[in-house]
Amino acid sequence: MHRAGILCRLASPSRVAALRRASNGNTTTTAPVAQVRRQSVAASVKHEPFLNGSSSIYIEQMYEAWQQDPASVHVSWDAYFRNVEAGAGPGQAFQAPPALSHAGHAMTALPSVATSVSSGVDTNASVQSISDHLKIQLLIRSYQTRGHNIADLDPLGINSADLDDTIPPELELSFYGLGERDLDREFILPPTTFISGEKRTLTLREILQRLKEIYCNTTGVEYMHLNNLEQQDWIRRRFEAPRVTELSHDQKKVLFKRLIRSTKFEEFLAKKWPSEKRFGLEGCEVLIPAIKQVIDSSSSLGVDSFVIGMPHRGRLNVLANVCRQPLATILSQFSTLEPADEGSGDVKYHLGVCIERLNRQSQRNIKIAVVANPSHLEAVDPVVMGKVRAEAFYAGDAKCDRTMAILLHGDAAFAGQGVVMETFNLDDLPSYTTHGAIHIVVNNQIGFTTDPRSSRSSPYCTDVGRVVGCPIFHVNVDDPEAVMHVCNVAADWRKTFKKDVIIDLVSYRRHGHNELDEPMFTQPLMYQRIKQTPTALEKYQEKILNEGVANEQYVKEELTKYGAILEDAYENAQKVTYVRNRDWLDSPWDDFFKKRDPLKLISTGIEEENTAQIIQKFSTVPSGFNLHRGLERTLKGRTQMLKDNSLDWACGEALAFGSLLKEGIHVRLSGQDVERGTFSHRHHVLHDQKIDQKTYNPLNDLSEGQAEYTVCNSSLSEYAVLGFELGYSMVDPNSLVIWEAQFGDFANTSQCIIDQFISSGQSKWIRQSGLVMLLPHGYEGMGPEHSSARPERFLQMCNEDDVIDLDRVAFEGTFEAQQLHDTNWIVANCTTPANIFHLLRRQVTMPFRKPAVVMSPKSLLRHPLARSPLEDFAPGSSFKRVIPETGPPASNPQQVQRLVFCTGKVYYDLVSARKHIKKEDDVAIVRVEQISPFPYDLIQEECRKYKGAELVWAQEEHKNMGAWTFVQPRFNSLLSVDDRVVRYGGRLPSSSPATGNKYTHLQEQKEMMSKVFDVPKSALEGFKA
Repeated sequence: MHRAGILCRLASPSRVAALRRASNGNTTTTAPVAQVRRQSVAASVKHEPFLNGSSSIYIEQMYEAWQQDPASVHVSWDAYFRNVEAGAGPGQAFQAPPALSHAGHAMTALPSVATSVSSGVDTNASVQSISDHLKIQLLIRSYQTRGHNIADLDPLGINSADLDDTIPPELELSFYGLGERDLDREFILPPTTFISGEKRTLTLREILQRLKEIYCNTTGVEYMHLNNLEQQDWIRRRFEAPRVTELSHDQKKVLFKRLIRSTKFEEFLAKKWPSEKRFGLEGCEVLIPAIKQVIDSSSSLGVDSFVIGMPHRGRLNVLANVCRQPLATILSQFSTLEPADEGSGDVKYHLGVCIERLNRQSQRNIKIAVVANPSHLEAVDPVVMGKVRAEAFYAGDAKCDRTMAILLHGDAAFAGQGVVMETFNLDDLPSYTTHGAIHIVVNNQIGFTTDPRSSRSSPYCTDVGRVVGCPIFHVNVDDPEAVMHVCNVAADWRKTFKKDVIIDLVSYRRHGHNELDEPMFTQPLMYQRIKQTPTALEKYQEKILNEGVANEQYVKEELTKYGAILEDAYENAQKVTYVRNRDWLDSPWDDFFKKRDPLKLISTGIEEENTAQIIQKFSTVPSGFNLHRGLERTLKGRTQMLKDNSLDWACGEALAFGSLLKEGIHVRLSGQDVERGTFSHRHHVLHDQKIDQKTYNPLNDLSEGQAEYTVCNSSLSEYAVLGFELGYSMVDPNSLVIWEAQFGDFANTSQCIIDQFISSGQSKWIRQSGLVMLLPHGYEGMGPEHSSARPERFLQMCNEDDVIDLDRVAFEGTFEAQQLHDTNWIVANCTTPANIFHLLRRQVTMPFRKPAVVMSPKSLLRHPLARSPLEDFAPGSSFKRVIPETGPPASNPQQVQRLVFCTGKVYYDLVSARKHIKKEDDVAIVRVEQISPFPYDLIQEECRKYKGAELVWAQEEHKNMGAWTFVQPRFNSLLSVDDRVVRYGGRLPSSSPATGNKYTHLQEQKEMMSKVFDVPKSALEGFKA
């Protein structure tokens, strides 16, 4: 729509409707008003055209004010409302205003129309006055809506922040037929503005002056897209009220000192290490005072924990001047020093930290965590939100009054990276909301070397926030006082409405993408201007000197003082002989590790009465609950399975969750459709069939004092939701946090979180996580996108060597625990309900935390052979890394011709095929349930048990996929001393994970079985997996 078109459309055509709303709740409605309500809508539109969507709210408010006190409105409105109350019909209480010809031409009055109701007021004059007042109301609204488009936002004076240099026509007086002649006319102001303070009227000249000062100066306020009048009025009061943005002298001094620290820190690093990349903040030094002001204001409003997510630009400055990480510790990162503890570490501008300190402005203790982030600029966003949600949950802070996220963004990344929108979409979801975050955009007006016109299609880089109803405050960084004001408003907004808010710091980047980059190659004119532009500190220093806030001596003392602090820190940094990766931990768990033996694994079994009680609860609903008939059969089936001593997958899962909950361990299961389960096996949230929104979660009804079980369907997102759950898992190690993919291969859209955070997080940042990823996996003829969870990708990222030196390794005692301690994550493919039960419980009972990637089943959820007896859950039992053959071959190993190793669901296909070809005595099948860490000890035990057997690795995945490339070198390294090797049995290499043709799938299955058992395909006629 054309920019002026907004003002031209009709939205509320009837005075009848307007008056109905205005008099809503008034029980003394008079007969004439009732008569007015029955008048024709069409007639109202024709004779009273000013009653439209643009002005209806204003007219309603005027009518309400007139009902209370007729003298409170302009005499023309008084006349109009008196005529209406007297019963005047359309066109009688109101005469059409003079027609407006071409802009700038004189307005011609129409002849007067006699009315049947006289109010003693000149109708022509009244109509003209009403029309002019409506125009003023529209003018004010236009500035509130579009004033930001012409605000002075670019500190370089080159670009318009909205990429449009035109002036919206509705901001010009001529658009309304007004001009110089009207500037000194007084107008009553509508209730939708606060520009006049206590006054009820202002001249047009004063109105324009105030509107331009508020909306077109160095702050651009976007808020009229909010669909809540209370929120709109709240923002108006904080920007329109006279003198509301002014700072006291003391506040200006605090701001000046913070600008000194921000600016001089970067200058110091540039002087000492001119050839080092540091991604400095030059050009947006006001970011540091901005963050500190947000923290100060929020702390005063009750927040005591701040979780910050940010890209690399300015990170060192934030760590130094916001978190107050010791300067010597930061400066030592520029030296080439050996690390004194574990981990591979990360570059200095990716590091995080967790600091507790006193906030001097609020005099309250606060905790600030900056979450470590890779170069994927916005990837940290959902991680921060998950961490905030978890902190609030464990603190009993249901509305996040004491915990808050501050997310920093770059302009190009904020507009360009999809995870931003995915994260915003979690804002109001019940199990994901953090009740508002404060977003600060460091708007350099460039992305690496890319001009904004080439990096986004929207006017502003912040327009993504409009989708979820964020107010957006654009501010020129060369006006630090305006920045402080919007920071205060943002903190207050978040406290009041529990919604996100965006601060857009329109700035520039004084150097290239990094300090060694030459920006003149691609932005020559911009960087010529930047070279001539003084810093914000220099400009503000001049301002406070001119205002008499400070004198030259004060300025010199403050600059000298901080310079000395930096030099002292530099001297101390030169004395540091090593660095500690642990100094940069963003989620410390010191107390957790102190209490545990790192190489002791305990049994994960539970008592039989505990099992029975959990299954009994899992199989019943409260009295009066209207359960779906199909689920009645499901619940009865669970009870029967307990009696039959044969529990299925859903029961194994429920026993793991339920037993942990009864032990006080919080369990959270998140993902798409997890409440029911993609394959309808879980049903942890039961829905009453007659009462809307009535649900029952049996696992939250196990016992008094149990921990809370959160099971929540997520948005249709993998990237943000997995990041969220990772952040959630980082807060408390005494919890079980699980993300389940709808299908395993859907995890590839969250690959950034998997690669950059989960697989490498402990190595880079000394950060542990016990997050579990359940990835449905299995070749069942469902096509390329619903078969493989891509286990090869996860196995490729394991840190375990594929060669083992048997002379240096002992397969006994703590071998299993040591493997788990050393690995970066666990990759498993379980085949029994009991084993998934033990794996999930082991995640909590281990003396450390490791992520677990589980290829979870689909068809096995109901497979009659995929059952476990109660004794497999009993005390003393534990996770089985390898499940040996238990049939006839186990009792006569010398006669076994072939030993087949496999993992996952294909085991049951192999058992079926073995039976079909009558090889049940000749072929032993061993399941490798934990692929990584590779169970060398148990594999060796099985191989030596069947000394004369040929060794085969069988998998349903293609040869270039699955576990083959991971297990082959490990098998052969282990078996080299016995002069044996393992061979492959499975599908040929392929570029696609699976066929989409059912016939081809079945033929491939037979071909695979033919290779594994070394029989012709004809022997498999009639076989069906």
